[in-house]
Amino acid sequence: MPRTWILALILFCIVLNGAGFAWNLFEPIFLYDEVAHFVTPFVLVAVTAEIIYRFGGDDEFFDTPRHAVVTGAVIGLVGAAGWEIIEIILKALGVTISNAFADSLFDVFLGVLGGVAGAWVADRYLDRLFNRSRTDSSRPRVR
Repeated sequence: MPRTWILALILFCIVLNGAGFAWNLFEPIFLYDEVAHFVTPFVLVAVTAEIIYRFGGDDEFFDTPRHAVVTGAVIGLVGAAGWEIIEIILKALGVTISNAFADSLFDVFLGVLGGVAGAWVADRYLDRLFNRSRTDSSRPRVR
């Protein structure tokens, strides 16, 4: 992805989550929490794919659509579950946070979906970048 897109996505996540915490926007604004829990893993996975590419990785995690989806789901799951643990710690420290069990489960679900969506986009981008087949990464793209 072009660096401007990566920077824009990262800045969007920082502003989205920072504003949510600074002005407590997650609960009062309709779907704000849900958008944040979907977009953040999406960006995390897209940035991970970009880092793998920029540092000369052989792209084994995003080589086929199936690998990309599994990679994205795992990154989304780990990130969302980790964030829910942080929310539990913050609540124990006295910060006002809604972390009801059903809300936490839905947040993790959205994290997995965001990770899968980010992986799908990253996989499509890397396939075009490397000019490779969508189904077999060792073969060139046929058009």
